[in-house]
Amino acid sequence: MFTPDPMRKHIKRSELKPGMYVVSYGLGTFSNPLVRVDAHVATQDEINALALDDAEAILIDTASALPLDDDEPTATTLREELAEARKMHSDALDYVKGFFENVRLGTNLSCRGAVPLVERFVQSVMRNPAAAATLFKLRSHDEYTFCHSINVSVLSVLLGRQLGLGKSSLVNLGLAGLLHDAGKERVPANLLTKPGALTDSERNVLKTHPLEGYKILQGQSDVPSEVLRAVLEHHERHDGSGYPRGLKGEDIAVFSRVVVVVDVYDALTSERSYKRALPPTKALSQMFQMRGKQFAEDDIDHFIRCIGVFPVGSFVRLTGGEHGIVISVNPHRPTKPQVKVVLDAKLRPQLPRVLDLEALEATREAQDIAEVLNPADYKIDMERFFCA
Repeated sequence: MFTPDPMRKHIKRSELKPGMYVVSYGLGTFSNPLVRVDAHVATQDEINALALDDAEAILIDTASALPLDDDEPTATTLREELAEARKMHSDALDYVKGFFENVRLGTNLSCRGAVPLVERFVQSVMRNPAAAATLFKLRSHDEYTFCHSINVSVLSVLLGRQLGLGKSSLVNLGLAGLLHDAGKERVPANLLTKPGALTDSERNVLKTHPLEGYKILQGQSDVPSEVLRAVLEHHERHDGSGYPRGLKGEDIAVFSRVVVVVDVYDALTSERSYKRALPPTKALSQMFQMRGKQFAEDDIDHFIRCIGVFPVGSFVRLTGGEHGIVISVNPHRPTKPQVKVVLDAKLRPQLPRVLDLEALEATREAQDIAEVLNPADYKIDMERFFCA
């Protein structure tokens, strides 16, 4: 006999609160179909986007609710949060440069300054996830190593939030992302920027950096063990093809699996001296093809649900011909994000306006994303359009 799960219950739309985990909504009838969600609603905007005001059959899982703090930060607008994001990025860049320099020189090594920095990342994600997601777009071609560490930290926090981790765990996860490549400072710089293929011996030298990073941070009394393990395991792979220990599946720690996914994603979407950056959708497509191989299937599914089929910052052409930037993902309708239209069909600047592709559905103004473009191919500075 089927026994109802006591941790799941149906509530009305008006009873939804930030932090709740929504399993599904709808009655399962032709006129009111059942829609699977399987995601947290962490802000009022996400609640508003979930279902109509009169929706009643919303199934929540009380055991999976986010542990919100009493001092939960107040939600901010994209424009407001981006100003803080830029300041955070500047401060983070200064810290990471100094930390990595100390690692290289072997002097004055301390991780204490990283914790308050990552706490700011977490607060930003809680206030406005879409704005926080743009933080990792503020990258510099000449400072890849430093920006990559910041990007992996922020993306790790975003994915950790999707997984329902509490604030203290998010801080430690962000710390793991920020410090994961510390061991690269013990690798000859010419190997990190070599444009051609590495020799076997060079590749073996490069593969020492996770263990080197672990050794460096192991000497710091204030680095949690789960952070150390993520630093050591961030090149392990689900199928056992990774390094340094060739771990498989569940033998790889949760923090490590998060950093593995976002580390690869940021590397694929970054411009380097020896390779072009992939558009976010192409990077996700490549990673999706490695589900069950290099990545656990659930890990990729959660990541795509976190950042969207069309991640924030994607440069897109709409079916109407205009061009814009994805400024907010829709976790419930991944192909229907919010797009800020900034250029016309001939790539000429126009007065910006925001289109909610889901809200426009079934109207005369309905549009879809026709294709995702690489802004570098059109010499377009995406950052300046975010607050246009």
